[in-house]
Amino acid sequence: MNRSRQLAAIMFTDMQGYTALMQQNEEKAIEAREKHRKIFNTSTEKHHGKILQYYGDGTLSIFDSAIDAVECAIEMQLAFQKEPTVPVRIGIHQGDVILKDDEIIGDSVNVASRIESLAIAGSILVSEKVYDEIKNQEAIAADWLKMVKFKNVDKPISVYTISNDGLIIPNAKEVRGKTDSDSLPKSTVKKGIVGGFISLLLLAIIIIGYLKFYPLTSQPLLSNEKSIAVLAFENMSNEPDQEYFSDGISEEILNSLVHIEGLKVAGRTSSFSFKGNNEDIRSIGKKLDVKMVLEGSVRKHENQIRVTAQLINVEDGFHIWSETYDREMKDIFSLQEDIANRIVEKLKLQVQMLSIGRGGTQNLEAYDAFLKGIYFHGKDFLSAEKAMGSFKKAVELDPNYAKAYALISEMYIVYAGYGLMPPNEAYAKAGAAANRAITINSQEPRAHKALAYVYFTSDWNFEQALSQFKKAVQYGLPVPDQFMTYYDVFIRKDYESAILASEKMAKSDPLNIGTYWHLGLMNYFSGNYKESINSFNTTLDLDPNYSEGHRWKGVNLGYLGKFKEAEKSLSKALEISQGQGPANFDMQVLKIQMGKTDEVLQTLNEWEKSAGYLSPMDPAMLYALLDMPDKAIYWLEKSYNERAIMTVSLKFYWIWDNIRDDPRFKEIYARMNFPD
Repeated sequence: MNRSRQLAAIMFTDMQGYTALMQQNEEKAIEAREKHRKIFNTSTEKHHGKILQYYGDGTLSIFDSAIDAVECAIEMQLAFQKEPTVPVRIGIHQGDVILKDDEIIGDSVNVASRIESLAIAGSILVSEKVYDEIKNQEAIAADWLKMVKFKNVDKPISVYTISNDGLIIPNAKEVRGKTDSDSLPKSTVKKGIVGGFISLLLLAIIIIGYLKFYPLTSQPLLSNEKSIAVLAFENMSNEPDQEYFSDGISEEILNSLVHIEGLKVAGRTSSFSFKGNNEDIRSIGKKLDVKMVLEGSVRKHENQIRVTAQLINVEDGFHIWSETYDREMKDIFSLQEDIANRIVEKLKLQVQMLSIGRGGTQNLEAYDAFLKGIYFHGKDFLSAEKAMGSFKKAVELDPNYAKAYALISEMYIVYAGYGLMPPNEAYAKAGAAANRAITINSQEPRAHKALAYVYFTSDWNFEQALSQFKKAVQYGLPVPDQFMTYYDVFIRKDYESAILASEKMAKSDPLNIGTYWHLGLMNYFSGNYKESINSFNTTLDLDPNYSEGHRWKGVNLGYLGKFKEAEKSLSKALEISQGQGPANFDMQVLKIQMGKTDEVLQTLNEWEKSAGYLSPMDPAMLYALLDMPDKAIYWLEKSYNERAIMTVSLKFYWIWDNIRDDPRFKEIYARMNFPD
């Protein structure tokens, strides 16, 4: 038996719609397959490939060279498109394989198959490994398409499309094959004991609302007479990894406009949601309720940058103003400010422009690292460490970069929420980074807001929390803001104000799932379960695979006594999150509501015996609902000592009502120093 290991470029081809064609016209289907195989055989031999397998309407072959494989694929696709056309999809990956007689074995084969499954007829998709081999070939053109998490493949993979003349170039939204989801997960919870229950408050009643959906760049709806949306500028650079730079330019301009009194600026998440859609400007303006849209592109090469910006009237689609800027990178800060000032001029606003974007640095490398951090900030669990690394690099390059220190503080709060670091340690580091930022620039708003959260969720110094938040607003933080809604719910029991503020945030950022998530959460805490379900239904309209939408819908259905529907929603949330995350906790709450207490007690027993980390707040809440005060107080004391986030809920959250009169609960409550 011959067996050898080698590095190979693996190519899969497949005729799209062959089965349907066979049913409709067997003769035509056979003719198409024969043409497919004839072209495939000829081209593969010409480019030194080896055919390993024919399977129905598809093929598997390997090449010693990725360049040969791609050149072969281009030649084939151009031939397939000549009449009578043959609709073929092609996917190529390079990796280590084992050849055993005519059989090929290895993970790389699986990846190549997955990439082929994403393709559309007439296109050629390749992995990043293949792209690295071909990117300097003048005869081959390639563009980045998207990052994809494939089923049964550990790490996300960058997929590229070959873009030579005559080939079909798919849109990122058109590609959908054997993946875990359409693209990288929107939210991933750290795996661990008890299915990651440490993130009950990753539900983040406090933290995720703040950091995942931080509305720094949105304002309440004022008047659409002076209103604008800043779309994500298109990355025209040859390197797709420069996407963060074009996004960063857009965001810095947007952040500048947010501070202009009398100007409504659509939220960043809503504005950036149109990225890559090629949607009509008038349609975008209508959806965002703005009069003008700023769009543009960024082309960066070595130390040169070209930024093109157009300000467009939504009503008729005409350009109000357009300009192209060719500058050296050293001028990037003044370039951003110039663009923002020109927009203000066209809006005829008599305002004093605030200084934009630098955050106190003149170091271009530090600024570049900062933009990378912004790109990853708030995306999901997988991106948290990338964002932190970028912000830390920024302060290494410029130790006086206040804005970067403020973002480091935020990321430590994210770490606490995701369970990446023990809360005590994370909050200590968050406070240190925020104070460092304020030492450099006493008017850094994000640093003051980060300190407000530290005082609120860890130190339980509510007076200082409010003081820091007021400073953040004084120095430029847009309001309304989610911090005050949490304060209103947990400290003041002012549900009406929390809901009103949340409605304004949702209206100002209407395509942002996070604003509706937050509005639903505020309605939940106020006991408005039906209204809460409406908000979470909106999140699912925006993204049917949003696990948090299914999860919170299930929670509210449970409190309405609709147990079967609740169980269905929670099960869907667990399916999407692959069995991980806080929906596991919520399923136990539902079982308590259904009277299945024995099952809950068995689960709690398993959690407590497990060797992994268990967030003490999870059993504390469940034992409180079960009206088992001894157990509940035991775990609540642990929660207090660990500074668990939801300890701040002791004042009004009804989940504690069964044990509220217990002297031991009152003693812990007294230590919290809640204001009257």
